[in-house]
Amino acid sequence: MAEIIPISGFNDRVELKHAIPLRTPFTLNVFPVNYCNFKCNFCGQSLGAAKLKEEYNYDVKEKMTWKTFENIVEQSKKFDKPYKLLSFMGHGEPLLHPDLPEMVKLAKDNNIAERIEIITNGYLLTNDISDRLIKGGITNVRISLEGLSKEVYKDISKVDIDFNQFISNLEYFHKKGLENNSKLFVKIMDCCLKEGEEELFYKTFDKISSRMYIEQVKPVYDGVKTTASITDLETDRYGNKHAPRLVCPLAFFSMGIWPNGDIAPCDAIYKPICLGNVDKDDLSEAFNGKQNTEFRIKLLESKKNEMFGCQRCCAPDDVSSEQDELDSTKKELLLKYKDLLCQ
Repeated sequence: MAEIIPISGFNDRVELKHAIPLRTPFTLNVFPVNYCNFKCNFCGQSLGAAKLKEEYNYDVKEKMTWKTFENIVEQSKKFDKPYKLLSFMGHGEPLLHPDLPEMVKLAKDNNIAERIEIITNGYLLTNDISDRLIKGGITNVRISLEGLSKEVYKDISKVDIDFNQFISNLEYFHKKGLENNSKLFVKIMDCCLKEGEEELFYKTFDKISSRMYIEQVKPVYDGVKTTASITDLETDRYGNKHAPRLVCPLAFFSMGIWPNGDIAPCDAIYKPICLGNVDKDDLSEAFNGKQNTEFRIKLLESKKNEMFGCQRCCAPDDVSSEQDELDSTKKELLLKYKDLLCQ
């Protein structure tokens, strides 16, 4: 039976403030594509290609080449240890990349991460794709649901889906995955549930997933009308209350690789700085280099709201766990990162 816990958490999480500075990121986020088959009304994809380009300089046509992914894998082996997590995700739909199962296999065969996951809307998770992903070594698939009926999917995501077939596909992955140490996690935003549907959600996925959770929608994408009126950032999407945070922890333990190979210090759509490109630069140098250190110093100096992109991003208050909180120790950490610049 499924556990009712956030699908993003893992038992091996440490208190970040005691672990940094790191030489190897805990998490590498890889964005296979920028386009999506859904246009969910709480997501930036609902803005359309022209507005995404204007708001975020986001090109929906970008798709990662095999060569770029090979570069990621080869450069990842230069770190002193594997990542805790390699996540295929982004602001598009990863399963739209035709080589995704082979990417999973290449990463697994080269032992670059302890866990390998995909964050997806799941609609393209056919039985054949499930078999290929499981055979390739996927650790878990995190499904973002957009409703509990075809009618709600049409309203929220602007697509016609065969909901019964969709559920059947997820059930297939869950059953086949359990036999091969691959798990299915499911979550849904509260705005995708009709009144009183919480029990239906838990009943539907209790026996066909390993984890399930209802998250609170937050204003992740600036300019999206559906979330524009949401002002509660003292509670994260998992329902935990916390003091306001200025020090975003993402840049201290993760990196994001865009489809064109650009290296970012986080997985936010805003791409506050570009640390290089894997087709010509080195991942380890990007993570441990001067530019990233200076970026982290600015965060520790509470300058989040003065930096491009960061001032529009709610990630520190939305998705950062209690174990990742850095505001309380920013003075001590600031000295450590300033020392790194002198080495």
